[in-house]
Amino acid sequence: MSQSVASSISNDLQVPDEKYVTLSDGRQLAYTEQGDINSNKIIIFFHGVFGVGDSSMETKLYQEIEYHFIAPTLPGWGNSSPWPENQPILNYPNDIHQLLLSMKKNDNKNLKITVGGGSYGTVFAQICFGASPDIMPEVANVKSLILCSSFSPFKYHKEYTTGMSWLNYFAVGIPAIYFPSIRRLMGSFIKKKVRNIDEAKIFLRENIFNQMNDEEKAKLHKWEEERNHPSGWILETMARNMCLSMSKTMDGFNTVAYILHSDWGFDPKNLPSSPKRKVLIIAGKGDKIAHMEMSTYLVESYPNAELQILDGGHLASFFEINVIIKNWLTNLDKELDE
Repeated sequence: MSQSVASSISNDLQVPDEKYVTLSDGRQLAYTEQGDINSNKIIIFFHGVFGVGDSSMETKLYQEIEYHFIAPTLPGWGNSSPWPENQPILNYPNDIHQLLLSMKKNDNKNLKITVGGGSYGTVFAQICFGASPDIMPEVANVKSLILCSSFSPFKYHKEYTTGMSWLNYFAVGIPAIYFPSIRRLMGSFIKKKVRNIDEAKIFLRENIFNQMNDEEKAKLHKWEEERNHPSGWILETMARNMCLSMSKTMDGFNTVAYILHSDWGFDPKNLPSSPKRKVLIIAGKGDKIAHMEMSTYLVESYPNAELQILDGGHLASFFEINVIIKNWLTNLDKELDE
């Protein structure tokens, strides 16, 4: 296992300060980091579909609260190698163990870890939260879980289709399992529609930004202004990351349905309530992708879970997430120090 800072991706698609770890089986894990990298307080946050591990959107918050923010790129997306076909996804937390090992943080008994994710990234956050110590020894140091626009484990949530659109049903439901060609065709279609950053911007406008209501658009403008970013910076960044996410392989996209239906290694309802580990679930009222029924299931299934409902759709938490995370981690630190 080793670290490097090299990549074959062109500079216009490169995520700032991206780093790489070579895993024990030869695969590569890409990630970025922010904040106090020497801190024993860590938050590991996983991105969604057509994203990569990009921590450049918030550069001051985690330094202020003395947290080490780590954003891994999921298997099969961007510069991270695809997940091995012969390995169950419940073994994924061992990748995170190896990442922490490369940072020389795995043997720190004072570690305080929060795992979190947005959209599809919530799947990997949950897998790490419920991991076996044999797979990820650091799970003993995981104190909380943050889920934004979350997916539930389809293996246990039998009514996951409630509230799901027909398009999403064919994309991630049972049809995508029995007829994987459906998802591959969808991937090929998107790949042809998004051949460069400009085309990615058009795709994102049509499918996300134009779906925002006036209040969400105002929040977007305010978010960019407060961080001294030009108008359209978020769109440009997301378009770059989208292109990067598909630049080497479509394996990440093609395996989404399989992973959603896979065994994650645990049933949330069977997790012990003690020692107390806190769970925050953030949902948008109008989310048509990770619909409210999934968040309701999760808050009823995880011990010590609470639900925060925001106005808006799938990106409802985006503009408030940093304040929410800051308050969550600050309060968590106070409770752990008591």
